[in-house]
Amino acid sequence: MMFTLISANENGSYGWDVPNTSLNIGGYLDITYDEKRDDAFLFNDIALLFSATENRFDLLGEIELSHISLEGKSNSSSDVDVNLERLQLTYTLSDRESIQLGRFNSDIGFWNQSPIMILQDTGTSPHLINHLFPKATTGVLYRHNIGDEDSFSLTLQHTKDIAHQEKDTTLYSQEQLIIDRHLGFSYFGIKENLSWRFSAGSYRETTNRKALYMGFGMEYEEEEFSVEAEFFTQNSNRKSEEKPYSIYLQSTWHFKSSQDAIVRFERYKDNSISTEEEIYLLGYAYRPTSNIALKSEYIYHSKLPLNRFVYSFSVLF
Repeated sequence: MMFTLISANENGSYGWDVPNTSLNIGGYLDITYDEKRDDAFLFNDIALLFSATENRFDLLGEIELSHISLEGKSNSSSDVDVNLERLQLTYTLSDRESIQLGRFNSDIGFWNQSPIMILQDTGTSPHLINHLFPKATTGVLYRHNIGDEDSFSLTLQHTKDIAHQEKDTTLYSQEQLIIDRHLGFSYFGIKENLSWRFSAGSYRETTNRKALYMGFGMEYEEEEFSVEAEFFTQNSNRKSEEKPYSIYLQSTWHFKSSQDAIVRFERYKDNSISTEEEIYLLGYAYRPTSNIALKSEYIYHSKLPLNRFVYSFSVLF
């Protein structure tokens, strides 16, 4: 059995197949050094992954320990933070249709489809991730395939998030929005080496803040390089917390079989921190094997005092 890492189109031969069952158990470890954090060195994630397939059903779960410092603290607390990141059950209705229940990665954009660090080109995420739309949804997702590769999806959440999260208000926060309502639509298209996504929806945070989001992304891939870009805008009932726009353009060059050079440009306006700025990133990734990644990057902010180096190590097992 192939171990499904994040979705039906991201497979890997990692993990351990439990004998005489369809259950596979694996995990991953992410370690980061970010000189701007209070705890510069963190075990960012230590996660257990499990999956199983039976007839038309597919199960995927992810339980993780997050943000553990060398002192054994998690998010500055002495209690280790154990969180249910994903628990999703997918039922295949037909060759073209499926329905998904539980807590899953929101079907929005390109970057959000690679939720674990080892699958990402850099150790840090663009500003629009976690800030303009819900990264995860607790609810139901309906997907319909059109032709061989195009598809659209509908997402609905009308309940509390089954994962527990504490709001992190630091300027370089990577914490997700905490929501109890989400209605979303996404369309994915592909033609030869070019793929694109359109996403739109609305959500409500547990603070009763409501927002609309809309965005477009594209990705072009060749053997030697890839280019990815996304643009999102958000309107809110609280203008002081609105994010009028956030955009990034990233190019990854595969100059050797196991080495990548990454350049990323971002620009955003975020009313919640009264900031409109540009971000430049220059990064390098080394993957000695397909399940190990070492990354380093320098990030320059045009306004906020967050210029820094970030280093990371990831392993999938």
